[in-house]
Amino acid sequence: MARTRPHSAGRQAQKTRQTRERLVASTLALIRDQGYAAATAQSIAGRAGVTWGAAQHQFGSKERILDAILELAYARFIGVMNDPRLRHGSAGLRARLLVKLMWEHYQGDHYRVSLEILRARRGRTARAWEQRQGRAHLRVVRGVFRDCRASEARLREALTFTHCCLTGLALERLFERRVRHVDRHLERIAQALTQMLARAA
Repeated sequence: MARTRPHSAGRQAQKTRQTRERLVASTLALIRDQGYAAATAQSIAGRAGVTWGAAQHQFGSKERILDAILELAYARFIGVMNDPRLRHGSAGLRARLLVKLMWEHYQGDHYRVSLEILRARRGRTARAWEQRQGRAHLRVVRGVFRDCRASEARLREALTFTHCCLTGLALERLFERRVRHVDRHLERIAQALTQMLARAA
């Protein structure tokens, strides 16, 4: 029985990875440029330069491609939150940097597209995903403010407040070519975050 040569297996693995990456990039671009409805199975495959059969071989379904985008957005956010600079300095300085890094992430394609996907997937699937992310984000923020005596409920409230403010500001940027006083808004959000975390209850 013939054995697969190691270099042939390596080339096949690389080809598989590249095809998967193209399918994810294709879906991301379609949703970013034209909205969730534009990301049909045929459009995704066509933009990636493969047949839908090949796409199914890699992911099984369009839902699995969407899941991959959500996973990527999640991994990118966790990567941002693991910035070593967030482990040093006063609580106020860390809050400012946290808000700045979150703001940069929230303007990116992965975050914006993940919002579109979650909005389209209203219901149990979206809620489960949001709960999972919420728990992970809470752990990360607790690590950033490890010296903070705020309760878990207070920490969750502060994180939710910050998330909602930054998401609103990011969405405003989608509709307005230029949003005025962004730096002032970010400073206010950081100040509010610092004050919320200073309260232990």
